[in-house]
Amino acid sequence: MRGQMTALGCAQFVVRLVHARDGKEETRQWCGLELLRSLAWLKRMNARGYDVTLRPAGQHGLVLLDGLQQDDLQRLDARGWHSAAVVEVLHGRFQAWIKLSGQRLADALRGQAASRLASDLCRSGSAITVAEFGALAGLTCHASAMAEGQAARYALLQASSGTVAAAAAPCLERMAHLPDLPPPPRLSMPQGAVRKRSSGRAR
Repeated sequence: MRGQMTALGCAQFVVRLVHARDGKEETRQWCGLELLRSLAWLKRMNARGYDVTLRPAGQHGLVLLDGLQQDDLQRLDARGWHSAAVVEVLHGRFQAWIKLSGQRLADALRGQAASRLASDLCRSGSAITVAEFGALAGLTCHASAMAEGQAARYALLQASSGTVAAAAAPCLERMAHLPDLPPPPRLSMPQGAVRKRSSGRAR
């Protein structure tokens, strides 16, 4: 998990816990150190059936692609979209954090970049979606396993370069002169999920 957070390079994270069966949800916002100190509690909650996911807090320069296969990762690399971090969620299914910039970017700009990137990959036949929250390496993904009829397994960190994608800068520059696309596809919330915001350290 430490390698994943280092690769993302964010000061604050939003951590979301959603029970895979009944959809109960709660969130925490922590700095990296607080997140590491809460790992034992997160593992206990994960063992009780909660899926634990995270995203950077506030504005940032990252986008997350879900539903990738090995060929998609190779295609990204070949086009200059090297991933800052790659997590294998299920066997043969990956999530890739793409770093567009080391600086904060407006959400609308990130969304448009993610939409264009996902649309380009989908032309190859893959079912790629843009996600807000990503799996936390070292914990299990109950909901994804149930949806795909597979046994739950630990999410594995496969790469953690933390680098800004070489193709990002020219892409962002071109986007300044292109019309907007519709909002990118996003992963749906678990059915019946109830949002509950809270802050502070885990008890």
